[in-house]
Amino acid sequence: MTEAAGPYRKPKQARAQATWSAILQAATRIIETEGEEAFTTNHVAETAGVSIGTLYQYFPNKAAILVAMMHEERDLDSRKARGWIEEGLDPDRALIRAQIQGFSGRPLTRRVALRALLAQEPSPGEAAQAPARRGGRGEIDAFVVTRAVVGVVRAAVLEDSPLLAAPEFEDALVRLARALATSPP
Repeated sequence: MTEAAGPYRKPKQARAQATWSAILQAATRIIETEGEEAFTTNHVAETAGVSIGTLYQYFPNKAAILVAMMHEERDLDSRKARGWIEEGLDPDRALIRAQIQGFSGRPLTRRVALRALLAQEPSPGEAAQAPARRGGRGEIDAFVVTRAVVGVVRAAVLEDSPLLAAPEFEDALVRLARALATSPP
């Protein structure tokens, strides 16, 4: 997929939010059951039960749908991490776990959406830098640890690695993040 994701419009009213959500759910269903080749805006609109015009009110192209899916998942991951932290889980582990477990049960959608997001936003968001910043480290350390952790998770997603399901994978990423946070400046 080489098209650039245009901006998408997230609705505010309940009925419009339901339509928007139906579009994202239809996109996921198509990708997971029929594959990326079947993922077209026309097919998404049909599956969601909306007109193509309605779909285009929210998303200018299929890449925008995928980027919206990634942003939705980031928000969900952040909420999950905050919940785990409130329950007493170590903050670094909570943030890494949320990233690893993203798009649970939707591996193909995750890969397709990640590729679309990387074409649009090649660097990790601000939230991904939280573990290094919380440790009082500078911008350089935050950049390095974020890119290391996010890069490993991205590689595992894009390669469809079975390591994503291994608890030892999470442990290794936590050790990596902490090694930098505890090393002398």
